[in-house]
Amino acid sequence: MRKSIVTVLAALATSAALATPALAEETEVVVSYSDLDLTDAAGAAKLEQRVDAAAEQVCSKPDLRNIKGMVAFEACKTEAKTNALEQVSVLEPYQSMALASVF
Repeated sequence: MRKSIVTVLAALATSAALATPALAEETEVVVSYSDLDLTDAAGAAKLEQRVDAAAEQVCSKPDLRNIKGMVAFEACKTEAKTNALEQVSVLEPYQSMALASVF
């Protein structure tokens, strides 16, 4: 079974980026899953945990009282997770059904 690396990309949500979207910058975190069996629900769930942690790293979490910032943070995490899932489904096309049940 071919194992690869997933890269989680996200636009960083900073206070300046919220005011001027053109200032947003992209960053990436590499998520390895070579030790996981993605056909197994436990392996897919572990990959989801890793992707969630990577999304938390690349998306700047604002103060909880910053409503616009929190909305941007959640959108950033959702986009990062979606991008990661798309990468996995392209790299591991026969396992996307097992992953779809987890993500």
